[in-house]
Amino acid sequence: MKIFILMGGSSSEKNISIKTGNAVIKALSSQYRNIIPVVIPINNDLSFLNEIKKGDIVFNALHGGCGENGDLQSMLELNDTVYTGSDSKASKICINKHVSKLVAQSEGICTPMWTLYKNKQFSRQKLFNSNNKFSYPYIIKPNDEGSTMGLAKVEKEGDVSPAISNALEFSNEIMIEEYISGREITVGILGNKALPIVEIFPKKDFFDYECKYSEGMSKYKVPAKIDKDITSKIQKEALLIHESIGCRHYSRVDFILDDNNQHYFLEINSLPGMTSTSLLPMAAKDAGLEFDKLIDLILNMALLNND
Repeated sequence: MKIFILMGGSSSEKNISIKTGNAVIKALSSQYRNIIPVVIPINNDLSFLNEIKKGDIVFNALHGGCGENGDLQSMLELNDTVYTGSDSKASKICINKHVSKLVAQSEGICTPMWTLYKNKQFSRQKLFNSNNKFSYPYIIKPNDEGSTMGLAKVEKEGDVSPAISNALEFSNEIMIEEYISGREITVGILGNKALPIVEIFPKKDFFDYECKYSEGMSKYKVPAKIDKDITSKIQKEALLIHESIGCRHYSRVDFILDDNNQHYFLEINSLPGMTSTSLLPMAAKDAGLEFDKLIDLILNMALLNND
């Protein structure tokens, strides 16, 4: 059996993907011999598919873009290739914040109010006027990009235009979302179980790209210090979203917990960061699962078709 580790790609998260890929290679190297690193080039050349034989497996360490939006998954399915992570249908839903929020709503799960704009042709003035239902501050972000790329907190009218321009660098679809002040928390899902909740303490007033990936810009607490009953409810709803969308193997579900202990679903990540210091592995470690074992477990979930 050959294990193809996919990383890189053309998305804005390619550098994070390479970190994940290298961490996965290191984790699996002690147990498996035939590990094939595949750095997907910026043109998303998928010629590596020709090298995959029956019995081989792909560990998908890509983030964002075609590696997470279902396109690659569709190709792997057409090739009858075993791979880690959610299938093409679930991946398409997860990458689309608008659709995943609709799924959460359909399950009775709270999520901040939002409006979606689907192309670059809308009038900025129309956008501003139509969003008077959102009092300042509110959030402007791309609808289908991860790692908080292109996300901005709008405090005043002068912030709107640059925030839109920034979001449009990453997507043709923009989401305007109610800002909920509260605690940043995330729930990793592994198999059919929710992991301990991780609370994030960013140095800024919300968990943006800088706070995610710059050393010293965030601190973390796992398990989060949250009432037991509330913890249980959040974990159950995270698992419900994961299962309602049809995710498999693993995911990570992000929430805000406000001052009244009401939690709001923000988004679900079908391919969250998987280095030894990433949030899902952090939660798994608190549950007694070291990083190498975690990666091996995900690999074997795929081999066993355990969804």
